[in-house]
Amino acid sequence: MKYTMHLRRRMSDNRKLHVIYLFAFVSLLVLGFAIPARPPANSTDSAPNRTISAVSLNLAKVSDPDRIMRDIHLAPRLRNADVFLFQEVVHGESNPSVAEETARRLGYFCTFAAAAPDVRDQGLALVSRYPISEVRITRLKICDLGFRSRRRFAISAKVHTPWGDVRVWNVHLDTRVNAGERLEQLQPVIDDASQHTGPILIGGDFNTNELYWLRNMAPLPGGPSHSETIRAAMGRHGFQSALPRGLNTFPSFPRHLDWMFTRALTALNASTEPAAFSDHNAVWIRVRL
Repeated sequence: MKYTMHLRRRMSDNRKLHVIYLFAFVSLLVLGFAIPARPPANSTDSAPNRTISAVSLNLAKVSDPDRIMRDIHLAPRLRNADVFLFQEVVHGESNPSVAEETARRLGYFCTFAAAAPDVRDQGLALVSRYPISEVRITRLKICDLGFRSRRRFAISAKVHTPWGDVRVWNVHLDTRVNAGERLEQLQPVIDDASQHTGPILIGGDFNTNELYWLRNMAPLPGGPSHSETIRAAMGRHGFQSALPRGLNTFPSFPRHLDWMFTRALTALNASTEPAAFSDHNAVWIRVRL
């Protein structure tokens, strides 16, 4: 009799434990559905610090995309860049430009414009990991250089990053002009960019030098600093250089030719990166939106 009663109590206790375990299991299931899952490591929400990297590089009229791709892949900062500003882009009469072919191989978006229908080696391109829209061409002042005069322009577009839009301008200015005329050539870009709000990046080959050009042909030492003239003009409109002073972006004749200016973006890092196919070094920056 006592054994029977003891057995009944054990069975009763086991039923209670089963109920408790069942209740705990159901509770965990409910909590599991109620607590949102952490986003995966590669989601845009967990990307590091809402940053993008941008590169400006003169392609030096190179027409072989294999050479360009090889040297981009040799430099980690170029290989992983999000946005490229290319100058002196070659294009054929019916074939895509070398920038468009490079973008295709990278799996990036691209917008390209030629300097003129009969000019095959002075194009500008924006190449981006992210979609591009609102592409615009801005014609710049034509300077009579006596020889090798060129039709300068800028290309701009809106780049749609996961953390917001960035408006980007790519510029290529003349070589043999003085500081004042260089600023006149750049002024339409400054005026256009100043009308926009939000994050802005202006870069390219500005061809800044510290020479005085006599009749746009003979270089003389001295005269107003091109770099400081451009920096001051950009600063008056809220654009700050993302690059330190004293960079050498033209190894064969040390000059700071290539630039990146930003507004409503936080510059985190900057450097020059060699690209063996070009006579320019690339300029690279990382910015936070």
